[in-house]
Amino acid sequence: MAQKLDPVTNLVVMAFGSPGVALLLAGAILAFSAALIVYSNVRTYKPLLVELRERWNLLNGLDSRARPASFYARFSEADRRFSSSAGLGQANSALLLGWSNYRSVLVENGDSFVGSVRAAEAFDQLDEPARALEWWANIMVAVGLVITFLGIVAALSEATLAMAGSPASGTMQASLMGLLAIAATKFWTSIAGVLSSIFLRLFARSRRRAIQTAEAELFVMLDSCLNFMPPEKVALEQLKALQRIEASLAAKGGA
Repeated sequence: MAQKLDPVTNLVVMAFGSPGVALLLAGAILAFSAALIVYSNVRTYKPLLVELRERWNLLNGLDSRARPASFYARFSEADRRFSSSAGLGQANSALLLGWSNYRSVLVENGDSFVGSVRAAEAFDQLDEPARALEWWANIMVAVGLVITFLGIVAALSEATLAMAGSPASGTMQASLMGLLAIAATKFWTSIAGVLSSIFLRLFARSRRRAIQTAEAELFVMLDSCLNFMPPEKVALEQLKALQRIEASLAAKGGA
């Protein structure tokens, strides 16, 4: 009695039974990873660096001898630039949200601003281009393994049908040789997935370093444009003011 496969296994055998399919899919994994790197570079990574550099140039154009006062005088111009985005993408959205958080803690103090939060604390998740590549790096490994397992299932199923149909030793030997040949070829998809993951992580690491350098320069420039007043310092100043008031009231009461 001839052995039959269930519909799902039969579909797997049809899709992944040929050795050439694995090589084709391995090439597709590598090509997709390369396209992903290029796409991310054009849509998120480069636009983000341009936005960070433009904002830094705007702040660098302020009077370096009196930067807080110059920033206060030109705040409307800086606010318009920091609140707009020339590019598209989630990374730019994070940059706009960071500026909104940073601007909300600015307090006017004469001819300058006082802030209680450092720029690095207000801006968050600017490394989205790098984190996206790292996420895809994990996916590529999983995709390669899944295709490999599907190919092995297809090879085993074909060998089982061949041996069940003709139990002769020569047929069984040929089936086993075919099984090993097909199974060995399927491992190329796993190799492609691992290679794609390595390349994606290398690019992600390089991009994260570049973004961190650019944002650090911007944050230092932003912090130099205002007087930093942490909550602890505010509380200390209030305590000193209360002590002066108490001393003044005590002097008046003694008189």
